[in-house]
Amino acid sequence: MLITSRRAGADPLRWHLELGGAHAIGDPQGSEYGPGGEGRLAAELALGRAIGLQVEGGSLWLGHANPPADPSIADHGDGTALFAMVGAHVRPLTDVAGPWLDANVGYVRTGALDRVGFDAHIGYDWRVGQGRWDLGPYVGYLQVVQPGDTLRPGDAHVLSVGIHVALGADRTARGPIIAAEPPRPPFQPMPPPPAPPPDRDADSIADALDACPDIPGVPSDDPAANGCPPASEAVRVVDNRIEYGQVVLFDTGSSVLATDAWSVVQRLADFINANAELEQVNISGHADERGPEDFNRRLSQARASAVREILVRFGVSAARLTAEGFGFSHPRAQGHTEDDWRQNRRVEFLISKIRNAQGASTTLTLGPQGGHP
Repeated sequence: MLITSRRAGADPLRWHLELGGAHAIGDPQGSEYGPGGEGRLAAELALGRAIGLQVEGGSLWLGHANPPADPSIADHGDGTALFAMVGAHVRPLTDVAGPWLDANVGYVRTGALDRVGFDAHIGYDWRVGQGRWDLGPYVGYLQVVQPGDTLRPGDAHVLSVGIHVALGADRTARGPIIAAEPPRPPFQPMPPPPAPPPDRDADSIADALDACPDIPGVPSDDPAANGCPPASEAVRVVDNRIEYGQVVLFDTGSSVLATDAWSVVQRLADFINANAELEQVNISGHADERGPEDFNRRLSQARASAVREILVRFGVSAARLTAEGFGFSHPRAQGHTEDDWRQNRRVEFLISKIRNAQGASTTLTLGPQGGHP
């Protein structure tokens, strides 16, 4: 695969304009000339991301300050210089705007004299708008070399500070170009996997093989029990009590039914709906021993009512359900440990009225303390 770079070739010229104030430093220029100004225009040809070659031209003017200290030297008036140089422009960190520096060497015409000079500048630009314009401050230095056989052989040194305006790099300049590869054969997607068989209770046992398709269960070799809850979790009637494998428990001080207990209530609803002879079921709510008696009674009533609402949501007729709170009056566990308290924060289900095959109703007599253990 062919890889080429067209960045430098595709970039147009970059133009730099500098305008600023200037002042000579060192003797004799520093005392004989006052503040002045300078201007430069440079054209840069980018060689890569960080560097370019440039050609610059400009002029310098320094105002007259004092006559020469040596009376034998004529007063020169203002100082002027014209220059044309070549050099390099460097952007060490960024492609667009940011810090930059340059260095140049070339010809300087100062007064009526031809000289060699060099300069250097450092600055920082910010991109202005969405085009290519950059703007920022700069600091510069110019040195004009004096031959050793002149009357005053000391080089001239000039510092400058000003504004740099540039038509800089294009943000959208193209980078490496990668030649296109030969087209590949069209991609043939794999056929989608077959849809899984229906599984209403999401217990991983297909409805066609699930003996309890609406209640999550476990696999079994017995087709009549495959997909049904384990025997330890089966719902059954003992005396007048509906028993099941997992007791419906609550957090401390809460009447909100935990999410993992909803499946238990779903099984209870299915059982009640499947047994029409259960004419009325009482839901009894309980609390642990901690807290005032009045508070625990109201909390246990709220627990019983919450479970009743969920049973109704699962299809049980509201007329078949009553709810009653008993506080801590009928504990399931007699101890005072955290596990004992957890077991006592519960609801239980008692059959309070049954209907026989002829449709007659019988109210069951509850045992001592309402028949609750």
